[in-house]
Amino acid sequence: MDHLRTRCSIDLAPPADWRREARISCRCEHCLALGRFLQSANQEVWRFKAREADRRHVEESIRRVHHDVDCSIERKGSPHVLVCTKNQASYERRVAQRRADLDDLTRLGA
Repeated sequence: MDHLRTRCSIDLAPPADWRREARISCRCEHCLALGRFLQSANQEVWRFKAREADRRHVEESIRRVHHDVDCSIERKGSPHVLVCTKNQASYERRVAQRRADLDDLTRLGA
């Protein structure tokens, strides 16, 4: 119960800008560019035009750490473009967790 109360007392607010956490272990030039995109407060979309192996590598870096980024491939021209768009997935998970915690507290009679 104390754990739930503590978690429910933490402030919950959506991100103030487009800056996202950039935990990237790879130091290749493409992942460094991804890191700059993630740390940018005003850049919502990043277009990475590269060969397939490089696009897959960057996509895997995003997936491995669960960055708040949606990816799609734009198949016009060659090479294709990996379009990375920041989202609010972490915030939305915290909102869902808060709802579940509040429901749990109610069921437990707190």
